Amino acid sequence: MAMMKDLGRTMAAMAADDFFIAHRPDELDPVRFDLQRCSDPRRAIQSVSEVFCPHRIVHHEHGIPLDFRHSSARLERTTFNQIAYGSNIDVLIEETNRAQYIFLVPLRGEMRVTGIQDLQSLAVGDYMLMGPDTPYRFVHEVSDAHLAVSVPRRLIELGDEGFVGPGVGIDPEPVTDLAGSLIDYLSFVCRELQRGGAAFESASVRGGVEDSIAGMMKSMLNGRAVQLPQKSGAAPGHVHRAEAFMEGHLHEDITIEMIARAAGVPERTLHHAFARFRSMSPTQWLRTRRLDAARRDIIASRGHANILEIANRYGMQHGGRFAAYYQQHFHESPSDTLRTSRPSRT
Repeated sequence: MAMMKDLGRTMAAMAADDFFIAHRPDELDPVRFDLQRCSDPRRAIQSVSEVFCPHRIVHHEHGIPLDFRHSSARLERTTFNQIAYGSNIDVLIEETNRAQYIFLVPLRGEMRVTGIQDLQSLAVGDYMLMGPDTPYRFVHEVSDAHLAVSVPRRLIELGDEGFVGPGVGIDPEPVTDLAGSLIDYLSFVCRELQRGGAAFESASVRGGVEDSIAGMMKSMLNGRAVQLPQKSGAAPGHVHRAEAFMEGHLHEDITIEMIARAAGVPERTLHHAFARFRSMSPTQWLRTRRLDAARRDIIASRGHANILEIANRYGMQHGGRFAAYYQQHFHESPSDTLRTSRPSRT
């Protein structure tokens, strides 16, 4: 479908102006604007890490300095980012269990990306949705630029409808249907940001914008989950090896690299297999088993457990996040489970 070969006036303007979003950086307090331009890779990493996640940069042509540009705005917990590196570099995102989903739209040029699948092209007219449990490698060229919109993971996975899609995201593909509608909506938001953001003075408006974006992303992921092969045949041995390793290390701080090593396959292969045969990522599977174990411990305490201690026992240091995942999984809070586990008095 050729509908996005012409990105529309707003996207075209963003392609021509790397600081389109942060045109008026200080006019509206509820909208947090920022812009950066530098040649220091460390500053570039810091600028992007502040809104996304830790990552590394591999600079291939040291004779050609970086010309990094980052224009950004924040509405509540959702960020809108124009990013261009101005050099031939690789960006490596190796940490998994990240805090955001990121919707990425090329504005000009072409980059290549390794995610769930092997190296793929991502050019104008395409999009991708980065999942928080998938490692990525982006190969950038001098002239490419993109828009990246990050939404907190919990807004998508812990919504009222209950998230059913795997946390691996969507690899690059041509824009059609719902993705096109989301891009149209983002174009409107970016145009209003360029005007100074006066449309977003109201907290209810900002919250509505954030909910709309998260809702469309959730619909895309849920729709994709239906299209995934549904546990066809027996899962391969590396899935069972990964599960056995995770089951034996529920109390320990293990990484996706350690799980893949125990399974004997690359991380991408493991992510793809879990998406196909378990309809979730390896880290989601691990979290589910830890929640099950935590529930057993709460019940076994007969009403005397310290919920935060149990959460910490299974690697969940943030009590609020543990409670949210627990509520989603069991449809009751940890304190409800603790209360009902107390022996009844006669």
